[in-house]
Amino acid sequence: MIKEPIDFLLEVLVTTSQSFGDKNIVYPLLTANVDKLDLNFSDLLRRFAKNYFGKEPLSKSQPVAAAIGDFGTLVGQFTQGNISNNLEIAIACFEVIEIIFTRKYFPREWATSKLNLGNAYLAKRYGDTSENLENARLAYENALKIYSVQEFPIEWAETQTNLVVLYSKMSRVTKKRTYLYKKLEILNSNCKSALTIFKQNNLLEKWAILRDTMASAYCDVPNEYGERNWELAINIYYEILEVINKKTLPEQWANTQMNLGIAYNKRIQGYKEDNLKLAVKAFENSLNFYTFENYPFEYIILQNNLGNVFRDQGLVKRAINCYRSVLEINTPKVYPIDAKIAARNLGNTAFKSRLWTEAIEGYSIAIEALETSRTWIKSESRRQEILEDSINIYQNIVQAYINNKQIDKAFEYSERSRSQRLVELMASSHLFQGENISPKVQDLLQKYEELQQQIDIERQNYQSKNNRSETRAIWQIYNEKIALLETAKQEIWEQLRKEDPILAGEIEVKPLSLSEVQQLIDHPKTAILSFYTTNSDTHIFIITQNSIYLHTCTGEGLETLQNWIAQNWLLNYIHNYQKWQNDMEHFLHELAERLQLSKIINQYLQDIEELIIEPHLLLHQIPFAALPTGEYEDYLVDIFLIRYTPSCQILDFCHQNQNKKLLNLDIQDLQYGTVEDATDDLHCARWEGEQIAEMYNIPTEKRLIGSSQTTVQNYRKLAEQVQILHSCHHAESCLYNPLESQLKLGNGSITLGQLMSPSWRLSHILDVFLSCCETNLDNPDITDNLLTLSTGFLCAGAISVISSLWKVDDLATALLSIFYYQHRQEGKNRPEALKEAQIKLRELRKADLKEMSQAAENQRKQARNQKKQYPEDSKEYLECDRQYQKYAKISIAIDNIQKSKGELPFAHPRYWSAFIAQGLQ
Repeated sequence: MIKEPIDFLLEVLVTTSQSFGDKNIVYPLLTANVDKLDLNFSDLLRRFAKNYFGKEPLSKSQPVAAAIGDFGTLVGQFTQGNISNNLEIAIACFEVIEIIFTRKYFPREWATSKLNLGNAYLAKRYGDTSENLENARLAYENALKIYSVQEFPIEWAETQTNLVVLYSKMSRVTKKRTYLYKKLEILNSNCKSALTIFKQNNLLEKWAILRDTMASAYCDVPNEYGERNWELAINIYYEILEVINKKTLPEQWANTQMNLGIAYNKRIQGYKEDNLKLAVKAFENSLNFYTFENYPFEYIILQNNLGNVFRDQGLVKRAINCYRSVLEINTPKVYPIDAKIAARNLGNTAFKSRLWTEAIEGYSIAIEALETSRTWIKSESRRQEILEDSINIYQNIVQAYINNKQIDKAFEYSERSRSQRLVELMASSHLFQGENISPKVQDLLQKYEELQQQIDIERQNYQSKNNRSETRAIWQIYNEKIALLETAKQEIWEQLRKEDPILAGEIEVKPLSLSEVQQLIDHPKTAILSFYTTNSDTHIFIITQNSIYLHTCTGEGLETLQNWIAQNWLLNYIHNYQKWQNDMEHFLHELAERLQLSKIINQYLQDIEELIIEPHLLLHQIPFAALPTGEYEDYLVDIFLIRYTPSCQILDFCHQNQNKKLLNLDIQDLQYGTVEDATDDLHCARWEGEQIAEMYNIPTEKRLIGSSQTTVQNYRKLAEQVQILHSCHHAESCLYNPLESQLKLGNGSITLGQLMSPSWRLSHILDVFLSCCETNLDNPDITDNLLTLSTGFLCAGAISVISSLWKVDDLATALLSIFYYQHRQEGKNRPEALKEAQIKLRELRKADLKEMSQAAENQRKQARNQKKQYPEDSKEYLECDRQYQKYAKISIAIDNIQKSKGELPFAHPRYWSAFIAQGLQ
């Protein structure tokens, strides 16, 4: 007869209680029902206990709580079935009995449950390791509130042991190692007292465990100089082995031998060959006790370390076999953190020996483990840290596939590595467009918006009190209040992201295959140019509908190409803007040579008319349209239509959004909207909006003009109504915190964080033209997440965004925008219209500007004459005066440009190549 889960739970608790927690009696019962020890059982136990404790008197509840606590200890140490599930059940036990065993009435039992809870979190291998360790730390600190050295010396000493283990583990997952070293130094005096307590009570095993633990900590946690004390650790291990032996304390003896082997393998002093031999001897001693059958997890730890020694001895095949034996137990789906370590060791060992198939085997398992471990974590920042720490695994598997002549797989993994944070944000946005937002998320969004409003008010107050010209946001020193508000906003953002179904692990974003990417290429004369920089080289994948090619720029790696771009492009732009402008053409010429652009065109692109550029890292900042091709002084834009995508996955989301939005949309019904001169100081922007409004007959209610109309609320309302949105006003990027990049409006700002939040779901929007500064400027981290205002609008639902790479000229931008919409009116697609607009601006002559100047002067005179007809304080007079000022400033701007050298005033790339098109054609 099959037992129901509740029947099994009751049987377990009765057996535990009657046997006084005897594992020899309880474990056979668990073994016979191992299939029932799952997360559902954990939930059942919590529900049962809460219900029972809520109804029954203390006299009945107390023995049940004691049985649950004893069962938690037993199941937490039970090695059969799913260890992760066993620990989750143990955690449930220790947490739920606190309903009865409170600190006030049952202090000792409460402290015991805290100690056991800390042990369970310390052993837990599922979920966010940092979060688990922090939970363990809190539990131990709670236990020590009762476990004083005077009243509970043994329990106090045991907790000190566990704290040493905790800080050692923390050092492997955190960058704050100096802080942990100081904590261990403080803990050291406590440990000396704990050793004395164990000796006085004849607790030899506990003494040995603490000494062993302290030695391991010297190996794990570097001091303030980054040094690890291998010599001290080795001496301690030998001291332990003088006191214990294989017969008296076999398990601790085996553990000390294992740790001794690890120390010898890492030892710096002495001859390397001798150290490795001593390491092998210690590992073999440990394996005499830690067999696969009886101690599988200790066995595979030894196998991994043996693999490291064999690798260092040059015994590559033996090392690989050791790593493979580890991965038989530590599978990437069940034990991803441990699997990643062994698989990466396998990959690195094979890679250095040029065994590409074996390297691919190791790295592919490591990536599966890495991506599984990310799904366990709800914190966006922690997910990023995990990816940053392991990005070289992706680089190496790409290189291994290239060396193995598998270009298709190399491309797929290069694509898989990039923009994962941005892809997750867009996937969530795409999935939940039009869906109801939960009350919890709505509350968080409201708090987020309120904090932004407070920041806007503080900024306005700050600027009004300091009558100075605005400085760049990336270097601006905010006052303390703004800094605190931004920190609070970031905390709300993290909470928002934790509610995301993708970060919660409910939904998985699957990487695209090559064939799926090729389906995104909607024309046989279109090619994707996908750039990917590794430590040594830059690879350029050329993908068409039916083929894939690879071109490698040898030697142009992270330190050479990417660092060169940082020094000569980004840092000049930030610190020496004039030098950046002066050096631009020379820089772009050298970059084209480094990327071997003319060679790529001649070898791979002879039949291609359009390029979809997928940059990597700092190449996102480059205006590819302005790269010289080496022939007839042509630029790349003279030969090809050009559009960009941060990643092919994001291009796929754009296609999916298009299919949704155009399903029931007649192209004749497109509604246009403009947002113009939000701060009343960009007269060319007003003229730009006016010209576009005339072209498309945009009604007044779809135009937001000046600071009084361009409020945050009005902007959002307009963006939710129209399909085509044109924004011409101030904006700025924030390189040190991209989520704070902002569109500057009349009464505040719209930040990238807001655009990427669940509240910004623009179900109607198709095209966005951000005729503003720096709307696609970012300094992507090593994981290649392009977080800009432009990608923010793609995330919110747009299928095409035109944006800028730097701080743009007001007049040149107005002209480019007008030319773009003229060509769109003629039926040209987005990249065609942008190309023609760029070329027209580049080739615009001073004689052409004269006509514009004269037209502006005529408008100025007309406005001047009209305002004379009205009283100076009348509404009509003020409107005429605004028109007069606008055309006067436009005339001045044109006159200044005409004073420049040469007949083509906008021929320099800084004027015409700043804007790029992202998304669909």
